[in-house]
Amino acid sequence: MSKIRTFFSDLWYIRKTILLNLVGGIVLTLVLIKVLMWALSFYTLHGESIEVPDLVNMKLEEAEKLLATRKLDFVVNDSICKGDGLGGLIKEQNPRPAFRVKESRKIYLTITRHSDCTVNLYYRQIIGRPREYVVKQLERSNLKVGKLTYRPGGKAENTVVEASINGVPLFIEADPRAGEKPPKEPKKIPQNAVVDLVLLEGIDALPKYIPNLICDTYGAAEFAVKGSQFNMGTIHLQGNITDTLAAWVWKQSPPAGASATMGSGIDLWLMNEFPPGCEEEDPLPSDEDGSIEDGSIYEEEDGF
Repeated sequence: MSKIRTFFSDLWYIRKTILLNLVGGIVLTLVLIKVLMWALSFYTLHGESIEVPDLVNMKLEEAEKLLATRKLDFVVNDSICKGDGLGGLIKEQNPRPAFRVKESRKIYLTITRHSDCTVNLYYRQIIGRPREYVVKQLERSNLKVGKLTYRPGGKAENTVVEASINGVPLFIEADPRAGEKPPKEPKKIPQNAVVDLVLLEGIDALPKYIPNLICDTYGAAEFAVKGSQFNMGTIHLQGNITDTLAAWVWKQSPPAGASATMGSGIDLWLMNEFPPGCEEEDPLPSDEDGSIEDGSIYEEEDGF
């Protein structure tokens, strides 16, 4: 009997040990899962995010304090001329306001400089020069080309004879017959200023044809208008245009093919969606569909 009692006692002990180990393993597994979920939630904030505040036109010191309260960091990655405003003001931010980000995310800021930015513009850079040359000179100086006005006459077409900003003359072509001499001193111009130009049409200048701008983006249309020696007229927006440069032209006035004098304005109507009736351009052929055969101009010659 003692052997039987000993057997059942040992069996109960073994079962009890296995049961305790099993329960302990389950409890330990649950604890580990809980700890892992907590750690994962802590690392990823479990989907939580922080709304980026609107920092535009805020002083940098104020923005720094505001971002600190939301556990966000910032980096000033660019600066622009202050113009008529103050220095140290935030003009652009990325991510944009109301965008949701994780904690410790860096907000990239563009601020105004404390000193104004000016460039020196010389008479000889502008007056008597062809339009293409003047446009490049202005762009290199961080200036923008504004309205182009054409006058009859002149031997060379597209020769610049006047330049002005907001109607105030910068340079006017000097008349040697009247004893006028070109100024040697430069004019200090604020960066990003818009410079309007007066050009000559040239001898026997003929009216030019209006280009077809429908189905183009505004950016492409603006390039075509200025390249055709016309000006941008009134821009009409249809609906909520979120990106003007990427908006599509669906109507223009005067219509394509009409003739107009150089410097005339072209009105455009823009929409967000691709205009009905416009066809997407076919992609360029690739060598995969057999359009480019062996031995084409892309084949390298010996010795190269």
